[in-house]
Amino acid sequence: MAIKIQEDGEEKISVTLTKSDMTELDITYEELDYSNIETRRVIWTILDEAKKTLGKCVNTDNRLLIQVSPENDGGCRLQFITLPDATDQKRRRLIMKKDEEQIIFCPFDKDALTDSFDTLKALHSEIKDMCFFEYNNKTYVIVQPKISFTEKIIFSLSEFGDALVPSRRFLNEILEYARPYLKESTAFLTSEEPNM
Repeated sequence: MAIKIQEDGEEKISVTLTKSDMTELDITYEELDYSNIETRRVIWTILDEAKKTLGKCVNTDNRLLIQVSPENDGGCRLQFITLPDATDQKRRRLIMKKDEEQIIFCPFDKDALTDSFDTLKALHSEIKDMCFFEYNNKTYVIVQPKISFTEKIIFSLSEFGDALVPSRRFLNEILEYARPYLKESTAFLTSEEPNM
């Protein structure tokens, strides 16, 4: 296993797991949950690898935040961030936060897509990333919401088409076979007109 590990500062390291790494660790993004014993096994395996790679331990004596984001190839990215120690000893020592699942938005037609731009722009502070694709003569917008905004984004976009959290299989199918057709997808959120 060749996990990509890098130091992002004194108190933060980033770990990128490919789909192959996830298979070797016998876990999926959906299964990652620190209340799950298998997730704990994976986390401690990663921390051991980080110690070998970086030559230092992640400080687990203080509180540790693990932020987990899915990658388009079926893998995931983890950031381990050491937090200032809490004075309240009852607070959890390790906190895991996962990014929200991606949303697929399929507008009713081209007019609905154009009409949705104002809504997407209004939601820009709640969107982490976004891509436009064409697949089977339909337009799909894949939206990566920031934590806790999934329901709001789905509700806002449903006026213009179907918006939902897709199955991993369908999402991978879009990413593999669809044709991206808007470069710098998130840039248009703060611009006047998207460059299609």
